[in-house]
Amino acid sequence: MALEFNRANIGKYSISGYATERGFLSLMGILAILCALAISLGHFANANDGSDDVLSDMDCIVEPSRLIELGSAVPGLLADSYYDKADFVSAGTLMARLESDVERMSLVIATEAASSSTAIALREQTARFGDRTRVRNAELLKTSNISKQVMDQVNTEAEIAKLQVKQEQEATRLALLEVERARAVLDRREIRTPISGSVTQRYRSAGEYVDSEPVYQVAQLDPLHVEVIVPVDYLGSLEAGTTASVLLDVPGFRGKAFPAEVRRIDSVADAASGTYGVRLVLQNPDLTIPSGVRCRVDFFAS
Repeated sequence: MALEFNRANIGKYSISGYATERGFLSLMGILAILCALAISLGHFANANDGSDDVLSDMDCIVEPSRLIELGSAVPGLLADSYYDKADFVSAGTLMARLESDVERMSLVIATEAASSSTAIALREQTARFGDRTRVRNAELLKTSNISKQVMDQVNTEAEIAKLQVKQEQEATRLALLEVERARAVLDRREIRTPISGSVTQRYRSAGEYVDSEPVYQVAQLDPLHVEVIVPVDYLGSLEAGTTASVLLDVPGFRGKAFPAEVRRIDSVADAASGTYGVRLVLQNPDLTIPSGVRCRVDFFAS
């Protein structure tokens, strides 16, 4: 009997413990649901509290809008290097030049050849003499003082003289094109920046040989790009043209807000991190806003 009593008690207590555990799990599930509802209601309340904020206090990075590596179109010895790191340069500025004595002399020769007009003047004079000769011989032919064979020869020589004038004119045009070609060859030995910006790196100096490697790195600082990583939960909340306020996380700029505008939104999200990228454009006409620094951004409804 004692054995049976103990077994009954064990069964009774086990059933009670199971019921207690089930009740505890149910309570935890209810609490989780309530917490989720509270969070959802909180988001709903924040979205409808009259504020225009779409996203606020998001991490971001301010970067140059363009960062280019300047190199030479042809290999050669770097003869001159005019700028160094931190120098500001304007678009079209001559940054460096390769050794180009031969190319410069070729341009001089081509220019001199194109500017010569002696050959054309000679051919034109010959053509005028041919016309005069043809007129005189035509009069002689009327009185039968010359044969038709002689007259045919005079006409042919006059036409040849005119063709020679055209030939020299074509040669002059080709010489002018040769000047342009020689100038283009010389220009290929010059390194110019296509953008205005700050020199961030100088990789080569005068006296070094360059081939395919860059010589300078130039960063365009107006405008600046602000790169933001946004959770996919907010996909569709932002669109091009959305305004934002950028606050820099650097001394001397804390507390100052700069206006920016959404320019580009990634169409493909990163599934691993559950985020997508957003790029804003920050105007910097006076070049006072630094780049390569961390920031915070607040988006506003457009």
